[in-house]
Amino acid sequence: MTTGTVIFRILLALVLLAPIPFGAYRPWAWSLLGTLTGVLLVAWAVTVLRGQAHVTLTLRHLWFVVLPFLAALAWAAAQTWGGLPVGWHHPLWADVDRVLGTGMGRPAILGSVSIDPEMTFNALLRLLTYGGIFLLAAQLCRRRARARAGLLAVILAQLGYAAYGLVVHFSGVERILWFEKWAYVGDLTSTFVNRNAYAAYAGMGMVCCIALFMDALKHMSIRRGRMFDMAETVLIRAVPYLLAAMVIGVALLLSRSRAATVATGAALLILVLCALWAHLVRLRTAMASALAVLVIGFSALLLGGEGVAQRFSDGITDRTREEIYRLGLAAVEDSPLAGHGLGAFEPAFRIYRDSSLTADPIIDLAHNVHLETLMDMGLIGAGLLYLSFAAILAVCAWGLRNRQRDQIYPMVALSCAALIAGHGFVDFSAQMPAIAMTLAFLLGIGYAQSWQTRVARPAADTEEEEPTGPVPAASHNH
Repeated sequence: MTTGTVIFRILLALVLLAPIPFGAYRPWAWSLLGTLTGVLLVAWAVTVLRGQAHVTLTLRHLWFVVLPFLAALAWAAAQTWGGLPVGWHHPLWADVDRVLGTGMGRPAILGSVSIDPEMTFNALLRLLTYGGIFLLAAQLCRRRARARAGLLAVILAQLGYAAYGLVVHFSGVERILWFEKWAYVGDLTSTFVNRNAYAAYAGMGMVCCIALFMDALKHMSIRRGRMFDMAETVLIRAVPYLLAAMVIGVALLLSRSRAATVATGAALLILVLCALWAHLVRLRTAMASALAVLVIGFSALLLGGEGVAQRFSDGITDRTREEIYRLGLAAVEDSPLAGHGLGAFEPAFRIYRDSSLTADPIIDLAHNVHLETLMDMGLIGAGLLYLSFAAILAVCAWGLRNRQRDQIYPMVALSCAALIAGHGFVDFSAQMPAIAMTLAFLLGIGYAQSWQTRVARPAADTEEEEPTGPVPAASHNH
């Protein structure tokens, strides 16, 4: 077993095990995962320096992703620095200085853009973790076998978490692992605390299942004399993914999350449209896939959709979130460029909350990832961060359209990104480390498999496929 394979398997284990400790939404959990990711990055770099691995995506293939991402991280770090102009500092620091001032013309407190530099530093570490996972996945998954293994492993893990959630739910035991549930009693949350977070995570699993289902069907033939081959393809190669999608779909619906249900449906539609756009499947296969998705959805609805259907019938008005959005926009208007500090939403928002929010004593998340990012990082940091994401998605879309093989990976990346981004308009699933790590891993695979390939020169661990350009030429595909 090569060093690269060992690093890949450890990376895979980190991503797949991340949901166990409450979606890794605990300081000890994400800190441990971040540390281990850093160790893997160092190990991979040492392996490359020793000539035991091959860098298949060089700076030429990554600079338009890496540079804006690093610039966004640099801005987040600068938000904790007291050396920026005082006019950029959060106004609360001036109030603190007036109270604790020395009276000698010197500030007693060295302020910063961030209202809480420690929270900003912690959020910065989490972003570094996600970036490290993306980079490792992009480098290690140039091998088709690793990309396939990664996608299959995600499905198996999703199936395991769904099965665990279903067993706990139907047994009537209101527990997460060995802890008594303290929130969302009666809803399926698997190893997550929040039902919306688990539902978004399960949605990514459904996208992966349906993508592999369509991939299995793409070579199906119904010509005379080939009915046996068609039956083998459907029953042995395709149907297992459909059954896995149904199990995960039932678990998703039993979470009773309306937003994640809608976001998953939209992501599956995007998946089918991507398959058509890339000519991965014929129109009749796409229609068959869409019909299969509808059958799965209807079956899952019959098995576990009563709760979420009731929530839809109750209406979707949420006055609390509307007020949070209103006050969050006011915070953005007060500091549109600099922001209030990455990850420092809770203390920053506390200044703006008013009597319209009396039910919740603590509001630590905006329930809108995009609004919170804009409030935290300002137009500067948020713009750079989203530019990096846009570059990843642009390469995936380019590869999806132009590659002649393995389009399934950029297709999954685009659909899962749409799911989490869409869900992020009304909730905070993207801020769950386990979900962000899984998405970063899938984006890395999709990015790696979006480039034109050429078999690398033989070396110790260089069976990778070298990228030769963003648009694959048909003559270079194998």
